[in-house]
Amino acid sequence: MTHNAIRANALHTLLDMVPPSITCLSLDCFDTLIWRNLNAPVDVFPDLGLPGGSIERRRMAEGQARALAPHLRNRSEVTLEEIHAELVPDNVEHQQALVQAELDAEARHCFAFAPVRDLIVGAKQRGMKVVVVSDTYLSEARLRTLIADVAGADLLAMIDQVFCSCEYGIGKTRGLFAHVLKETGLKPSEILHIGDNLTADVSAPAFYNINAVHLQQFSLETLQRLRMEAAAGTMLDSTTRNTHPAYQPHRAQIALRENDDPVYAFGHDVLGPVMSAFATWLHDEAEALEKETGKPVKLLFLLRDGHLPARAFTALYPQWADRVKEVSISRFTAVASSFRDSETINRYMMPWLVKNIRRPISKATFFTRQLLFSDEEGAALTEGKTMGEFGEDILKPEHQQLIVDRSRAFSRRLVAHLHGEGIDDGDTVMMIDLGYAGTVQDAVEAVLREDMGLTVAGRYLLLREQLRQSSDKKGFFDTRNYDYRAITSIYGPISVLEQFCTVGLGSVVDYAADGTPIRDEPGVKGAQSDIREQAQHACIDFVRETGKGFVRPPRSDNHDARRRGAAGILARLLYMPMDSEIAMLENFAHDVNFGTDAMIEMFDPASADRSLRRRGMFYTKNAMRMYLPGELHKHGLPMNMTLFGMRRFALDFAKDEFNVDAMQLPIQIFGGGQSSAETVGAHRTADGFYRATIPVGRGEFTVGIFLGRLFEYVQFDEISFQPVDELVLEAQTPAHAIIEGMDEVAKGLYRIEGADGFMVVQAVPAEQPMLLNLVFRPIVTRAKPKLESIEPAHEAVDEGRRAAA
Repeated sequence: MTHNAIRANALHTLLDMVPPSITCLSLDCFDTLIWRNLNAPVDVFPDLGLPGGSIERRRMAEGQARALAPHLRNRSEVTLEEIHAELVPDNVEHQQALVQAELDAEARHCFAFAPVRDLIVGAKQRGMKVVVVSDTYLSEARLRTLIADVAGADLLAMIDQVFCSCEYGIGKTRGLFAHVLKETGLKPSEILHIGDNLTADVSAPAFYNINAVHLQQFSLETLQRLRMEAAAGTMLDSTTRNTHPAYQPHRAQIALRENDDPVYAFGHDVLGPVMSAFATWLHDEAEALEKETGKPVKLLFLLRDGHLPARAFTALYPQWADRVKEVSISRFTAVASSFRDSETINRYMMPWLVKNIRRPISKATFFTRQLLFSDEEGAALTEGKTMGEFGEDILKPEHQQLIVDRSRAFSRRLVAHLHGEGIDDGDTVMMIDLGYAGTVQDAVEAVLREDMGLTVAGRYLLLREQLRQSSDKKGFFDTRNYDYRAITSIYGPISVLEQFCTVGLGSVVDYAADGTPIRDEPGVKGAQSDIREQAQHACIDFVRETGKGFVRPPRSDNHDARRRGAAGILARLLYMPMDSEIAMLENFAHDVNFGTDAMIEMFDPASADRSLRRRGMFYTKNAMRMYLPGELHKHGLPMNMTLFGMRRFALDFAKDEFNVDAMQLPIQIFGGGQSSAETVGAHRTADGFYRATIPVGRGEFTVGIFLGRLFEYVQFDEISFQPVDELVLEAQTPAHAIIEGMDEVAKGLYRIEGADGFMVVQAVPAEQPMLLNLVFRPIVTRAKPKLESIEPAHEAVDEGRRAAA
């Protein structure tokens, strides 16, 4: 045979390609026969429990032992005892305890890969010899014990010989296969070796003319994604790789995926493990609630975002299918049914009024529809009014009574809908959704208790309650397992997940008398719906095969491991998207689902580019974007890692921390009959652009910029004014510039004829202190700009305020 590569999902075909001359199947052990429920081999080490974390110290001890082995023992391989002797020297008892702890950890996290088990069974049925050849610090006896422990004694009995590098003092690349040939008495042409390492399992046996096949566990993209999942999970939860491993219980199933279409791979590898873990948790929560209440539990998955979780749950637990109800309750209908009295109306209205009391009402349709006024009534209530004035009208008794009457009628229609879906009075129900504060449950629970006598619990994928409610709520990810900042960091861009969990229906805005949902027209494009349905199909394929690849599940395969693995998947998707995911999402839009037909583009890279050029990285700290990491993806992983870090840990960076590489820009300020020559610092933003901010008071000052002294060609992206107290992109007002000795050769691009070329921005009267923004990119410099530290931006702002005063 030639040196071939084979994917894990094709292992079942391997023996059919083996010529009769091959009589021995040789297998690598780790990541071939025995896999771990973890991202990397070092993720076993947290179980050692060393103070301050075990991974780094355990790795250093092994490195030290290997460095000493040639000199002290005349061999290149080491044993587990020798490693731990370096880790805790002069304490034999502690060494022995750590050795046992590591063996116990391997037994807890390892599993036998089912396709390789099947390969061994097939080889024995063909009368072939089976050997294991492993680069390992475990002795043969210990490796045999591990195989029996995780794969069963029957599988171990089919393995004829085991070759461990530590017992021969050399690894595969240094000559272990010579011992294999000698002790088996076989010719190289009679052996087929398979393993996951190209050097150790292909090049090394090939040196002895042994047939070799490379087991490709994952594609390069999948490997990258798995690495980033472990990194994201570690950032999200500081216990990961400290006291807990980076769990990845989905590795085996991903390796066995056959369909390489990017959308299918996303649904299978990303959505699948998250929905499978969520469904398993929901099942256990439902059983616990049944035990607590003594009643069967009906599972109410809230459409629309509850659609994929419902499908996943039913696929994993088909015996519960008759209790799974996909009910059409939106935030809009839940709130509309909840206005029982003036208190509930006022509790709904007050947060909006307090924040916007003096502003003109800009959401008339939303507010008035939510309060159950017709469009004509809403127009009359809001025309020409501020939010405060609108609120005063709503407080009038006649309006309050109208809202209460209409809300009670609305709740009767909602109850009819639930009756039609098989929910009976007195039932125990579990409301299930992606989350995030249980707003629907908060609004409708009292209605369900009073009108139907229901016992209500809420279970969510992500629960982020800013203020704790008295309701029975839990989240698969909530503050029982993560700090509030971690939950908030996931919550920010969560709309990405929503797009793949929903169903192609419009948002429910009312119910007919018999409870039939009345919906808006769905606003999502056909192409987006097609991608969503393909991804959901792949997700359900994963869920149905949960556990595929295990001969027997590893002992660490529990709720905690699956939650941690799912958290890494979700955080990676939200902050470290892959190229294929960006391509898939680039034309997606988000339905805001508030009883309106509003659609928001998922992300706008051009807008993010413009913001970065004009404001620099600091703009991302508080940018309220739908999927900012997707917009920043083209700028590389470091930028998204910075964003994730800032949001995960609520890091209190000021703008000054982002201001580096200050270029001194020569300027002249004119005003009040005087002028002064100065320099102003321009700070690097992105894509080679710089930003300078110049205080101009309330428009008393005209500014001249002597660009010719520095540049032959310069490109301007922005020349604008903005208030000192509103350092945001949206507050800008374009400024008019007069140029002298400069020629605009393309839009925003200027050729400056000589060192005397300049630009003047004229003063514009304003009611508050203003800044002049100059965002430019040097194209060809005339003289090297001077780079030095300058006064922090807040001092420049103070100067502007003083000048304005």
